[in-house]
Amino acid sequence: MGSTLSLDEKATVKRVREFFTDDLPKLQLMAHIRLSSVSLDAMPTHHSNDNTAVDKMTKQVQARLYLDEMVEALSILPDIEQKVITLKYIDGLQWFAISERLHLSVRRLQEIMQKALNDFGTAYTETLDLIG
Repeated sequence: MGSTLSLDEKATVKRVREFFTDDLPKLQLMAHIRLSSVSLDAMPTHHSNDNTAVDKMTKQVQARLYLDEMVEALSILPDIEQKVITLKYIDGLQWFAISERLHLSVRRLQEIMQKALNDFGTAYTETLDLIG
């Protein structure tokens, strides 16, 4: 099965990958939250050079809001797409471990991931624009 994503979809997938690999770890640090697939359902940028308590609190609150919106965007994806994104980007599993856990080939998982990242990007687009 070849890639059937359009140029816009490819750009969305690229941006979402950047979000999960670059932005999500930073948001978790700012929000003082460590996501895991177990706590995902229970989840409850301001730019400044100041390092005041108010500035830190503002960044923390904004990061938590972004994470809440991320969880909401994940929640509307099909179950398999949620699982693949969560296992890969939140739990940090390698493809072979995800393959064993979900009983799907790595190739099939990567196909699902392409669609999942595009679907997530569509659902999370406004927040991605704010973050990036």
